[in-house]
Amino acid sequence: MNQWTHLTLTRRAPACPDNILVAIPGTTETNEQADPTVPVGMLRSVVDPLESEFSAQQLQTYTVPYVATIVNDKAQTYGTSKKEAIDRASQHLADKAAECPGTKFGLTGFSQGADAAGDLASKIGNGTGPISADRMFAVGLMADPGQNPNAGIQLGAKTTGTGFVGARPEGFGSLNDITANVCDPEDTYCNTPNDAIATQFLGQLGSKIDASDPASSVAGVVTTLLGLDGQPLTNTLGELNTAVTSGNVLMVPQLALDLAGNISTLSAKVAEMTIPGADIAPMATTVSQLTDAISRGDMLAVPGLLATLTPQVITFASQFSSMIGTVVSKLPINEYIAIGTTVARISTNAAAQNYLALPADLGKLVGQVNNAVRKTLRALPLDEFPLLNKLADDLTPGRVLDEVLNYATSLATDSHNSYDSKPIADSGRTGADELTSMFRVRIGDPGTKIAS
Repeated sequence: MNQWTHLTLTRRAPACPDNILVAIPGTTETNEQADPTVPVGMLRSVVDPLESEFSAQQLQTYTVPYVATIVNDKAQTYGTSKKEAIDRASQHLADKAAECPGTKFGLTGFSQGADAAGDLASKIGNGTGPISADRMFAVGLMADPGQNPNAGIQLGAKTTGTGFVGARPEGFGSLNDITANVCDPEDTYCNTPNDAIATQFLGQLGSKIDASDPASSVAGVVTTLLGLDGQPLTNTLGELNTAVTSGNVLMVPQLALDLAGNISTLSAKVAEMTIPGADIAPMATTVSQLTDAISRGDMLAVPGLLATLTPQVITFASQFSSMIGTVVSKLPINEYIAIGTTVARISTNAAAQNYLALPADLGKLVGQVNNAVRKTLRALPLDEFPLLNKLADDLTPGRVLDEVLNYATSLATDSHNSYDSKPIADSGRTGADELTSMFRVRIGDPGTKIAS
């Protein structure tokens, strides 16, 4: 189907089809000015067969235009690029859902686009997305850098590693049974070995960097390294406040128990490390008083206790943020931006089969990663945070070198760019074939379960 034919059909298509499939291309496959009615990149092998098979009333597609970069000369990095993809896809979903109350939606993405689509699907499935989960008919992710092998359904080859940028801990929520992924076992981007801690560290830190605001953008990665996450506590506190102010008393006892569990988990983590000035005791005391009041049925005391607890949580978060800021300020941010530039060049040359250009950049990448990891470990306050000592002990120069060589080899073999040509299933089907088949089944009969 040529571009003109595609545009002509799109103009004649009904405003509100039965289904809309939102596709997010991978790195370098699109740009901010691209025509969203024209499928591009690897996902064309998924989208084109579906458009040929179904009528415009049954299915329309929307290809998200975004910067699609790892790092560029405008200080845009993977983190800002992915956020733009999520924001633009979210806006389209919200707009069309409001315009077309009977339309169902699907999401698909490749590489960085799969990372964005997966994060968006996770938000929708966990109730924080732009549309409700019951408006979704399927999610299909190809080479997802955020893959969690225990979330969603694996089609074709089975993998045990996690994605390069780190698995989504919250999974896909209520969309889990209609979310499928395809991953070539040789593709490091979606199948990073669980013991490849240097590669995981590189992916998680590098993917979060925002060159315009490096300190805040990598704070979440450092939080993960420290094993401390206050988000569940603040989320539960917000839900509890909402339940009390709205008079939804039936939810209050369970939320109070959840809050106590959050505090207990956080306390255990804090006990494992020294966080200068961060005191969790006041929060623990107030939560104990809160659960006691609820167990006695003293609901009149609850609003006052919540009013006491909220500033205590804010104070702790401020102390923790200050500590994170101290750590982040010492990290070699520019080193990771340079790595992103090299990786982008390797990926581009591998995709273009420009193999003569690869050796120099692969050698450069090994040196850059070794240098960045060593500088990072020197920057981390190992004496203050004992949990980081294991990371430092494991990231020996030899181990880092081995892992980076494996990563570089994966880039050079170009497993990441062969999902439309390389069979990854016993049936001989490619990754694109697997996703096309899955979407075909879900569009034709939404009641059919996705089989792995």
